[in-house]
Amino acid sequence: MTGLASWGVIQLVYELSLMLLYPTLALLALSLLQMMWYLGEVVYDAFSARRRSALSAARQLRDIRVDCEERLISSLRAVAASRDQPPQVRRFVRVLRDELRQGSADTLEARVKHLVGQVEADLARDVNRVRSLVRLGPCLGLAGTLIPLGPGLMALSEGDLSGLSAQLVVAFSTTVLGLLVGGVSYVVAMVRAHTADLVASDIELVSELVCSGLSSESDQKRPGAPRTQTGGMPA
Repeated sequence: MTGLASWGVIQLVYELSLMLLYPTLALLALSLLQMMWYLGEVVYDAFSARRRSALSAARQLRDIRVDCEERLISSLRAVAASRDQPPQVRRFVRVLRDELRQGSADTLEARVKHLVGQVEADLARDVNRVRSLVRLGPCLGLAGTLIPLGPGLMALSEGDLSGLSAQLVVAFSTTVLGLLVGGVSYVVAMVRAHTADLVASDIELVSELVCSGLSSESDQKRPGAPRTQTGGMPA
């Protein structure tokens, strides 16, 4: 009875492993397509970055005028319309302009920090999506390698060399695809992480300039605040 029970458990595990073959192949094919999509996005961003001037884009952000609200809105409008800026920065500036028109000035700094946190979370999520393929690809490749070995060994025991060859082709093919997905995704993840760091730095620069400029303007508008003359001495 014990032998029959153990044989039943072994047969159940064997059948379950065979059932996982086609879902594994489907997930591996989906991961391959997703990796190619991410790779295409990186290539497109690289060509777009070559058309953009990094120095002029950084100078435009550092030269945002914050001495008055009208000039600030005009500077943000120019940044949002500039093709030299990354899409994430232009999108953040457009949302920031809407925040400047809404709500109280006292809560502006908190709301801007919340927007920056949301953008950084979105950037981290995009990078983590690619990083998930770095380990998922080899895992699926290993599973696709081991699962066909069971039927292959069964075919070998029965002297069916053609069946063994077919299973080995599936096993080795999934290994290659899994390693390809993992390797390419690793390179894409590094590139995306570097781009995300640059975008996050630009967004933090814009947010700090806006908050510091508006806080200075509100301090000057307070009753009893010292006013400056043209000579730079307090009145």
